[in-house]
Amino acid sequence: MNYDNLPHKDIFCIDMKCFYASCIAMLKGLDVLKDPIAVIGNFEQPGSIVLVASPVMKGKFKIKTGNRRYVHVFLGD
Repeated sequence: MNYDNLPHKDIFCIDMKCFYASCIAMLKGLDVLKDPIAVIGNFEQPGSIVLVASPVMKGKFKIKTGNRRYVHVFLGD
């Protein structure tokens, strides 16, 4: 494919560590690098997917992005 004929755009990307978990951490006064945080699509549905997990959730609790909620026990929001 010849990219010379396509429109040229500058795109700026920022990769944040667990972006959605960082947003929740900021709202709740938590530290995304120290506190276990998981963001789940719909907490009411057991089959809902973990959208993002903080490093502590991944390391200590073995919860990964893409896991189903019913695989793990969550203690509320």
